Amino acid sequence: MKTSKILASSLIALATVAAGSAFAADRDYPVVAVAPSTSGLTRAQVQAELAQARQDGTLAAYNDDQNYPVIAPVGTPKTRAEVRAELEQAVKDGTMPVIRS
Repeated sequence: MKTSKILASSLIALATVAAGSAFAADRDYPVVAVAPSTSGLTRAQVQAELAQARQDGTLAAYNDDQNYPVIAPVGTPKTRAEVRAELEQAVKDGTMPVIRS
């Protein structure tokens, strides 16, 4: 009994894997060739360039979190009470439709 359950489970698993790979084989996926890196620089040269960029500040211009542009606030902030009063006035005027379910 136990052997038949293991055998049945194995056959179901094998059938599932076979069916999945059959569906994958039907697709015509593009083949992407990856070209080897040909920068011409050695690791030591790249590290020297990095050290120079850190020293003269050109790297900091791209990695500095402090230099994000500051977005100025638009208008003056309103209190919650002011916004609610405007909403109530808009509903009374009919400029804000009321949706009731």
